Amino acid sequence: MRIKKFSCITCGGPKVNEYVLPYIMCDFCGSFTDIDFSVGMEKWNESALNTINYQFRKVQLMNQSQQALAQGDKKRYYSHQWEYWDFYYHSFPAYLPPTIDAPEKYRLYLAFCAESSTDSAFDLKWQQYNARQQQLQAGVRYVMNGFERKAESTSFFALAEFFTQIMKEGMCSFYEDPRYAIMHELLPETVHLKMKMSMFVQAWLPYLTDGDADKLLKMLGFSNEYVEMERPQGHMIECSACKATLFAPEGSYRVFCEKCRKSTSVKSIFYCMSCGSPNNVPNNPGRPIDCERCGVVNRLVRPLLG
Repeated sequence: MRIKKFSCITCGGPKVNEYVLPYIMCDFCGSFTDIDFSVGMEKWNESALNTINYQFRKVQLMNQSQQALAQGDKKRYYSHQWEYWDFYYHSFPAYLPPTIDAPEKYRLYLAFCAESSTDSAFDLKWQQYNARQQQLQAGVRYVMNGFERKAESTSFFALAEFFTQIMKEGMCSFYEDPRYAIMHELLPETVHLKMKMSMFVQAWLPYLTDGDADKLLKMLGFSNEYVEMERPQGHMIECSACKATLFAPEGSYRVFCEKCRKSTSVKSIFYCMSCGSPNNVPNNPGRPIDCERCGVVNRLVRPLLG
């Protein structure tokens, strides 16, 4: 059985702390790096009443959106999408990306969700793409493999290849749009794309044969993330925001708190590997950092940790 190991997309550090939220935050540099589909499903099923209420309201809002689309009314469609996304994140707050940690960021994020949904709905190319994806998904055939029902290889990979193509095209188009420039901060393109691909992999892996599972993992670059991992050495610290006890693995600089969704600094100073001068640890310690004195590039968290 394959075990998913989450590795930071920024610094390469492995996820070592236990987590209760679907989004994965790095325990070494504090970066937002991936999503756990199974935890997302747990949050979906946490309250049957909440899920039923959400589904009922979603149908209403989607019907209203479709009416606006049929009438060519983009303004009304946008309004219904804004209401939908706001209702979605209030129904399932655990689904809100951890980088959306302030009211003004939340309002910006809702605007992006509503606007991008509207753009996609009124774009003929994306209407055709969505219809084709639904057709391919409905066309996946299943065969018995021993006592298990598995997706048939040819029909599944037709879906997987098309999904990968449109997801990369869509991300590129979205993040090149100057209207969404701040999304590079709120939900970076590399993280967003990996998150979408990771969800696809995690959702389909149980329905694939071992050979097809290996093929999909290699195709999407996740082969090295389904391995065994030992917990590293470390020490306990206190969350700077809510005072909860956190585990800081050896070599970490920022640790994310699952309880209050804030990051705590583990180290505030690092010493240049070239001249030995002290430097302040930046907010994103996973990226290469120039020494303030000699200019030599330092990497604080080593990818080999993963």
